[in-house]
Amino acid sequence: MNHSILVWIFIGTFFPLTLLSKPSPLAEQTIKNRYLQVTCIDHGIRIERILDSESSETEIFIPKLRFVQKVMAVKQYKIKALNWGEGHALLFDHDNGWKTEVRLFDASPFVHLQTTIINQDKENYKVDILSLHQYQVNLKASLDTLRALGTGGLTSVDQAQGSYTFSAIADPETRNGVVSGWLTHEQGVGSYFPSVVDLTVRVKTQLEMGHFQVPPNQERQTETLLIGYFDDVRFGLEAYADSVKKHYKIQLKPRPSVYCTWYHAGASKENDLIANSKFASEQLKPYGLTVMQIDDRWQKVLPDDFKPETDPKSIKLTGPIKVFSSSNQLYPSGMAHSAQKITELGMVPGIWFMPFAGNFRNPYFDHEIFAKNPDGSPFHDARWSGTCVDLTNPKAEAFVRRRVRRIYDWGYRYFKIDGMHTGMPSNNIYIHKGYKDQKLGKAILHDANQTHAQAYRTGLRILREEAPGTYILGCNVSQNMISMGPAFGMIDAMRIGPDNGAAGRGRWNHVVLGAWHGTNLYFLNNRVWHNDPDPVYVRKSNPLERARWMVSWLAVTGSMHTSSEQYDRLEKERLDLLKRCLPAHDAEVRPVDYLESNQPKIWLAQDSRMQLIGLFNWEEKKETQIQYPFEKLGLEAGKSYHSFDFWKNRFSGTMSKNLDERLELGTCRVLALREVAETPVVVSTSRHISQGLIDIVEESWDANSKTLKGKSRVVGGDRYELRIALPDDGSYLVRRAKLGDQILTMTREESDPQYSLRVYATPQETGLVEWEVEFE
Repeated sequence: MNHSILVWIFIGTFFPLTLLSKPSPLAEQTIKNRYLQVTCIDHGIRIERILDSESSETEIFIPKLRFVQKVMAVKQYKIKALNWGEGHALLFDHDNGWKTEVRLFDASPFVHLQTTIINQDKENYKVDILSLHQYQVNLKASLDTLRALGTGGLTSVDQAQGSYTFSAIADPETRNGVVSGWLTHEQGVGSYFPSVVDLTVRVKTQLEMGHFQVPPNQERQTETLLIGYFDDVRFGLEAYADSVKKHYKIQLKPRPSVYCTWYHAGASKENDLIANSKFASEQLKPYGLTVMQIDDRWQKVLPDDFKPETDPKSIKLTGPIKVFSSSNQLYPSGMAHSAQKITELGMVPGIWFMPFAGNFRNPYFDHEIFAKNPDGSPFHDARWSGTCVDLTNPKAEAFVRRRVRRIYDWGYRYFKIDGMHTGMPSNNIYIHKGYKDQKLGKAILHDANQTHAQAYRTGLRILREEAPGTYILGCNVSQNMISMGPAFGMIDAMRIGPDNGAAGRGRWNHVVLGAWHGTNLYFLNNRVWHNDPDPVYVRKSNPLERARWMVSWLAVTGSMHTSSEQYDRLEKERLDLLKRCLPAHDAEVRPVDYLESNQPKIWLAQDSRMQLIGLFNWEEKKETQIQYPFEKLGLEAGKSYHSFDFWKNRFSGTMSKNLDERLELGTCRVLALREVAETPVVVSTSRHISQGLIDIVEESWDANSKTLKGKSRVVGGDRYELRIALPDDGSYLVRRAKLGDQILTMTREESDPQYSLRVYATPQETGLVEWEVEFE
């Protein structure tokens, strides 16, 4: 092979094209793209952002990223990647034989770093934790104003927690900052440790491998780290998620809207489930509900035909029953029967189980399939999760394949897989957010050449192979955050927070619980997977304003819908809350004050036609005043906007320059905005809390016929109202209006301003319908 063409191979990622320089001592060498410039300095690199590509003006934001291993030489060359295109790289030779490649791809706003460990010794190289880099952050802001953001939330930099997967250091006033994230988690779990040392922000990176070893005269890659500078850190985090999506070639399945039995009925019962499915099919499927999912407690401790005979009551349990081969008395006709009935009703059958967990005390399980403690006993989480299956063991792999295939063959096409961390044998440390040292390597695997993350990804791959086409929800990262990064590219959705069941009784900290976790990880939603914040609760035991808070946050943020109710027992007003948040929208959306508060109050969603502002008071016992300038909000400061308040069902005037709203304790507000125009415009609709984002497909003005036209997705039998703002010169009077073949009726509310209009009709069928309002 011609060494001038191929210098170093990184399988499946990239290959160098042309050697530009021979290995050399640490002379200053530089590579750059349109975003960044990287320069070799003493035992590390300096990273600058490009301010002006024509003048080559730059600004340093990482004065030094230092490699833990000493650098002996560096070389530079061009590269080309299957996913990333062309670029340039610096390859650093370390004193212990390791190599670190620093890459800049023309189309990526990040520096990509990856270290390859080369074992030049006669013995296996073994390590549980790898520390590879530490970098300084230089932003034009004082230390006391800077904020650190990670999986533990938003803090001052001097109070920063360790974080999994990603880290951001930002100035909340300008939103400028540095974003770093682990692009890959195929062998280890990436984490970050920000701190302040000598009045400087420093961030140490780490890979937790469990058991990682390299045989003599062999080499092994580690994970890829990304670092970039962004004028708005929110865009940087979104770019990180987009990079993960690109690397793993993620193509998300259509996002389901889900009923879950757990929070109102445990596993429910066969007849109750079918009754609820029938009601949902008739009343909620037209609005977007798609899945009926059975949760824990459907399963039997032992199969009926298990030999030798064992008294199930004698088996000590840890958490749920971990045998998923047959149903108990709640489902006397068997699980396949319920799946068939749900399917016949036009819904998708879903089921909960724990694919990677067992119970070493139950004779159903062969102990050989379990990960081991150092003394050879099964590795067992005594808190809830149970005994961890060792997916590096061929017998364990075969066991999990049979388990998954059995449930798939029953007919279930939506899996809620719980105890995910058991696939990476570890303990349940619920509720987990920031980094916690847990000595991942204390569980011994059958194959010493595989890491815990590799075992976990094997398990997730088995789910894909044995249940093709099935939508997979992971549950949940709060049990152990190490289950997050290594699941990238392997599942469709993730429960990104803990259980919120007490919200069904109106407990405030549970009402807002899913929203906190969903906000903190918002950038993953609809990119890497769909974020599931756990159910919304609309039953009467959750006060109306709190139920509205939950469904509004869900609807505005575009998060995955889950509800857990016996639908036919809900009052009409409460059932309507679910209809107004089904389904989730796919519009551009982000929290506005994300870097200013650990409980962001403002969200902005928008498409090319409208803006939607969600305002949320996180205080249970205190009102709040929200004041925010348009420019920072994401609106044009020189323009005015019509607004409509969804829950108050009224036009709320014209807004300009600043947002200024007062929220009562524990309440929310959802405002639809349309730019003031010289012609009539639709400001809001009644179909959904998002007020047009999911239903209006087209809207246009025909000047010749003075007609406002559009197309909307409507639900048969559901009154559909268009709320229209008119120019204030009084020149527009309605001649006629129609929705499909139906006449639209004009109506007014007492609070409606003079120059506004409401027209409505009740469509007979569900689907896309044309409408028009003609003016004189």
